[in-house]
Amino acid sequence: MKPDITLLGFAIIVMWGLWGFLYKYGIQKLGLLPALFVTTAVYTVANVIVLVYLARHGVSFPFEGATPLIAMGTIFGVSASLLFMYALQRFPGSTVIPMTALYPAVSAVLAIVILKEQVKAVNALGIILAVIAGYFLTR
Repeated sequence: MKPDITLLGFAIIVMWGLWGFLYKYGIQKLGLLPALFVTTAVYTVANVIVLVYLARHGVSFPFEGATPLIAMGTIFGVSASLLFMYALQRFPGSTVIPMTALYPAVSAVLAIVILKEQVKAVNALGIILAVIAGYFLTR
């Protein structure tokens, strides 16, 4: 594996790890609905900043092509985030966070089946072991 992707991957893993932990901690301290309010407010501000940046760099809203796919992906992502917050309220973060972190296995299988991406045997084994780990996390 190339050092660039290793470093980038590590940074993403750490940030997502902090994200999951801070959500759990915040929901414990605030409660689900106030935490959802804070999350929505901060996401809104962050998204406005990103939109202004993109507009200033000449990016406009694409009205054709894969826009519906991106929109559906966003809806699924927001829906999953709401369910994630609800799960964090009801169950231990030490179970919810690693179990839900297995979502890339779904993306990988869909990419293999629909996009016809090639997968090495060792990667397929990794996906299978991740799913098995998810099973054990829920026991």
